Amino acid sequence: MTAAPDRWPLMSTLPPDDRRDLKLRAMQAIIDTIREHEVPPGTRLPSTRSLSRRLGISRNTAIAAIEAMAEQGVVEIRNRSGCYVASNPLAPARLPNGRTPAMPSPARDWLRRFSVVLPEASPRPPTAEFDFTYGQFDPTLFPTNPWRACERRALAVTEIEAWARDTGDADDPMLVDYLISTVLARQGIRARPEEVIVTLGGQQGRFLVAQLLAGQGTTTGFENPGMLETRQVLELMPTRALSLPMDDDGVIAGPEVEACDTIFLTPGHQCPTTAVMPLDRREALLDCATRADTIVVEDTFEVELLPDPLPALHGLDRTGRVIHIGSMSKLIAPGLRMGYVVAPAEVTRQLRALRRLMHRHPPGNNQRALALFLAHGHYGAFLRRAYRVLGERNDRMCAALARHLPEMQVRHRRGASTFWMTLPSPVPDQALAARAASENLSVRPSVHFFDAQKGGIGHLQLSVSNLPAERIEEGVKRLSRVLRGVL
Repeated sequence: MTAAPDRWPLMSTLPPDDRRDLKLRAMQAIIDTIREHEVPPGTRLPSTRSLSRRLGISRNTAIAAIEAMAEQGVVEIRNRSGCYVASNPLAPARLPNGRTPAMPSPARDWLRRFSVVLPEASPRPPTAEFDFTYGQFDPTLFPTNPWRACERRALAVTEIEAWARDTGDADDPMLVDYLISTVLARQGIRARPEEVIVTLGGQQGRFLVAQLLAGQGTTTGFENPGMLETRQVLELMPTRALSLPMDDDGVIAGPEVEACDTIFLTPGHQCPTTAVMPLDRREALLDCATRADTIVVEDTFEVELLPDPLPALHGLDRTGRVIHIGSMSKLIAPGLRMGYVVAPAEVTRQLRALRRLMHRHPPGNNQRALALFLAHGHYGAFLRRAYRVLGERNDRMCAALARHLPEMQVRHRRGASTFWMTLPSPVPDQALAARAASENLSVRPSVHFFDAQKGGIGHLQLSVSNLPAERIEEGVKRLSRVLRGVL
């Protein structure tokens, strides 16, 4: 036996703001102490009473942590003797003659080795009191109890047998069936199981489709303004990217579309202008694409809650040239990372082959939990509740904008959470966003949506996806002060 308990390395009280379970935090603190101080095997740990005092936890929690670490083999519990560090479970790799592993020098020029240098994602700004940015998770809207029940069902023995086995690159057939019968049916899309592939969110769907179609010698059209992620993916590909002209109804069916091999669109609810492409424009666009043999990639953006939605382009297509990309995580919870692509079977087979080079398929347990969520009707109930909650927020937002910013041009569609504001005079909205931060506001500058060659001054995208109804009035009032200070 080595090292008396009173010589055990110092341990700090656990921080109070950590959201992890206390037992897990206590375990990690003890394990970190063993690693960092290289506590040798056979060293006796302090008593559970001593650990509880050192870490600021109850003795029961300390006992639970020790028992869990014993199950992992990190420590050994000896009857009537105490608890001891086990035989080298956490010992770092050692070099001969007591040498320590080298710390790599950061001086190497890695940039010259990269085949491509991509723009890094902008860091998320600190959470503001009045957050008008799109895509923020609202925990009050998340269907906690139904989702927990589906996760629990997915862990039943019979379910584990279904999703835990090696299925190659196949997706969960139950999820695919319910995507077809519930999610896609509402958008007017009819599909066979072999025409659907599950992705890690809509962004992976965009990347896979672009990887397949936007090759050398091709021309690919994109919306301007439009999704930043779509434009960045196309910039990575060897294709020639072409900005498509738009009006209040979305992309115009004209010679630019006919000049493209593939076009990426958000016709259901355009990002960021909120334009919903009318039926006659959709049909004209498909006719134009058919004449030029152009492939249409239809992306979804906030279409789930639109009242009386029009059929998706995929549902109107009669020539098999539309690829439909959707996301299940954007509305439910961005961290879920679950989406899908609907395309002819010949296309999905190649998308599946591409996906297999990254990962075989999204995690099976998550797929089964989502399938159960759809099967038990929780998704429909969630949509109805989200429509009511966002409807109230939208009403308050419209009223507040009319009251405090009547001179602003604002576009919005009932059922969506976003608003597209055009400023009366050209103000660099990057500076506007910085000024808004001083009022504890968070807004997204519109330069993210515009092609760099075209500029993007004079717009703001606002969203109430994570702003409680009772704070909208004050938030718009503060935004009004900011705008009047810079215009």
